Amino acid sequence: MIFFCPVCWSEINAGGKKCHYCGADITEHEKKSFEEKLINALKHPERETVKRSVWILGKIKSVKAVAPMKELFMRTDNPFMKLEILNSLNEIGTGAALDFIMEVSSFEKGIIMKKAKELVGKSHEQKQS
Repeated sequence: MIFFCPVCWSEINAGGKKCHYCGADITEHEKKSFEEKLINALKHPERETVKRSVWILGKIKSVKAVAPMKELFMRTDNPFMKLEILNSLNEIGTGAALDFIMEVSSFEKGIIMKKAKELVGKSHEQKQS
């Protein structure tokens, strides 16, 4: 099995206590909660790992993940990642998450704008019922 540093994502030796590339303390990462590890994975270099983390964070309704997902949305140019982030923010459903979706509906273009507007519409319908 291959192990990777949770900070710099370099390949490391199994059972090592420190990353020999960046010096990160691996034992500290092991103490983190599942939610914190998922939030950390939003910086992973492999796109599918990030997308999977975004999806899971939405499913567990991680309020802590709203700000990091908003940051990820703004720095990525991947439309599929942006759609996944919008869906997860909608599932989390906090005011900050829904406000961001509304913001996105006014400045994004194409399918991203369409999805944001769809989610905003659903959010308004749910509030009215």
